[in-house]
Amino acid sequence: MGVFAQIGSLLGRRSSQRSIHLQEWPQPSGKPRVLIENPDGAELWAHADILRDAGYEVAMCAGPTASVPGERQERTLCPLIGEGHCPLVEGADVVVSTTYLADGREILTTLSARSSPALVVEGTSDDLERNSDVIGDAVRVKFPVLPEQIVEAVERARSTSAIDQP
Repeated sequence: MGVFAQIGSLLGRRSSQRSIHLQEWPQPSGKPRVLIENPDGAELWAHADILRDAGYEVAMCAGPTASVPGERQERTLCPLIGEGHCPLVEGADVVVSTTYLADGREILTTLSARSSPALVVEGTSDDLERNSDVIGDAVRVKFPVLPEQIVEAVERARSTSAIDQP
């Protein structure tokens, strides 16, 4: 939580929206970097373990949250959308995202409009089709995602991205 949010909390003030506060990547290790965005903690950790075992450096983000009526959960915003940049996205070689994120269409639109990092998007057949206009040329993976599929999708995205580089 940022300093101003902490002070506001102490004073009993609550912001209706705050940005996800992410850390930056550690010093480069020489391994390709993959950012995984997924609100489902089990999938987030499973994908991270699979990709680490495949030799990737991995960062994770649960994505923004929506405020829940009647609950005290604050809405959080994706810094890529709210602030125009995200150190984890900017340091990644590949982002593995999902159609299940809060503000997913806006996030996918922003990610697919960038020349890098490469993008992998997972979702149901219907969700991938419904979001095809914002997914663009991203590598698509249909649910349920098997371990070998996530590794293959990241490798395909990296190779496609390398071909597109001048």
